[in-house]
Amino acid sequence: MKIILILSAFFIVGQCFAQDPVSDEQSFEERYARNIKKSRINGVYIPKNLDEAMMEVEALSTEEALAKFKSGEEEIVAKRLHFGLGRWIIYNWNLYEGSRFSHYLKELGINHPDDQAKFVIVSLHRKLNNLPLEIDQQISEFQKAREKERLDKIKVIKEEKRIRQNEVP
Repeated sequence: MKIILILSAFFIVGQCFAQDPVSDEQSFEERYARNIKKSRINGVYIPKNLDEAMMEVEALSTEEALAKFKSGEEEIVAKRLHFGLGRWIIYNWNLYEGSRFSHYLKELGINHPDDQAKFVIVSLHRKLNNLPLEIDQQISEFQKAREKERLDKIKVIKEEKRIRQNEVP
C-alpha cells in the first residue's frame, strides 16, 4: 500500500510540474522578442555589434590581461578563454535567451552561443594584433564546423547500391 501511495505521489507531482512544450516555446519566443530590444539585461550593458562588444571587453579588462591576451597564439587563447571570458560573454550578454547582440550575430550567420563567444574572442585578439578580422571567413568556418557536427551525428542504417540495366557491373 505504501508503494502505491509513493508512486501515486510521484506521478501527481510529476504532472504538476510538467510543462506544455507549445507554451514553453511561445514564452521563449516572447522573451526573445523583448530581449533583442533591450540595451541592458539584468543590469549589464548589451552591445549592439561586434565593435561595441570588443570595446566592452577591453574596458572591462586590465592592461596586463590585455597584453597577455594579445601575446598568445590565437587558437590557444580562444580555447583557454572559452570557459572564462567565453562563459562570461554567453551568460552576461544573454546569448542563449536572446539579446540584441545575439540577434545581431544570428543575422550574421553565427547561431550557437559558443561560436558567438569565440567570434568575439578571436576578433578582439586580431584587432589587438592589428590583423584583419576576416569576419566572413570566421562565419564560414563556424557554419562548416556546425554542419560537420550535425552530419557526424547522422547514423546510416543501411546502404544499398542500385545497378541499372544499362550499366556494366
